[in-house]
Amino acid sequence: MPAHEEALTSEAVVRGVKATAAQCASVPNAVWAQPEGERGECLRYWHAGLKDGANPRALFFFAGDLLAQDIVVDKTYAGMTPAKVQAVIDTVPQRFGVPYIFIGRPGTFGSSGSHKERRRQPEARLVSAAIDEIKKRHGIEEISIAGLSGGGHVVASLLGYRSDVVCAVPTSAVSSPSMRMKLRGWTVDATGYSDSYEPIEHLNKTRMNPGLRVFVLGDPADTNVPWAVQTALADRLQAMGVQAQILKAEGVGPERHIIVSSALLIGALCTLNQTTEDIQQRAEKGLKG
Repeated sequence: MPAHEEALTSEAVVRGVKATAAQCASVPNAVWAQPEGERGECLRYWHAGLKDGANPRALFFFAGDLLAQDIVVDKTYAGMTPAKVQAVIDTVPQRFGVPYIFIGRPGTFGSSGSHKERRRQPEARLVSAAIDEIKKRHGIEEISIAGLSGGGHVVASLLGYRSDVVCAVPTSAVSSPSMRMKLRGWTVDATGYSDSYEPIEHLNKTRMNPGLRVFVLGDPADTNVPWAVQTALADRLQAMGVQAQILKAEGVGPERHIIVSSALLIGALCTLNQTTEDIQQRAEKGLKG
């Protein structure tokens, strides 16, 4: 595992990162995540706005995919350092008024694991185990979760087995990899695997927080993740009697796919107990990026 202050590299994302629990223990702001009966990984995280001791709620965020055909597509990633990531994280509580935690998905942002295996079942299970450890470390009770694209897949997956989620904002989310494959005419997911985890097939209202609110956020003109793939999650949740709303935003970039600031805004408003009606009205005023 690379030294914890080293710059992030595209090469590490492509080849994957290996770590032991002992190595992880020496890394600041990292937790050893090991779901019961499964392999463990060292997941890095950054936080801002947390109080010493108890934190009733915090907003977690998961970034989108970094790989496309084994090429790192985010040109700003290489050369980022933990300190530079922290500087970005520090701005979120200042802007949105909530405690904030950013978790590096396996194989990214200094976390060990393989990013090539994203959207397979172990990814979200590892993230969930990391959340458990982070909650214990910082005295967090309830959580809000938001994620972009493949990070949105993590959000949708976590809804299937966590009861502490009070707000969820899957954004430009691959909520059904199999549906995207079908609509795209693919035989495998963009990862090259055909066994991607299907979050919408594993939703169970009895496991969810009674106060859970889900805001499916995206751009109908997104050319990366078809709108039907994004809204399928809301359709399924609504049929189950779970509070789920569809909110539209204007994505940025050539695919109109990137929506981060708006995801954080909606997640923060929900975390701060703004009413669903107020959140919908804010979205109707226009959301971009």
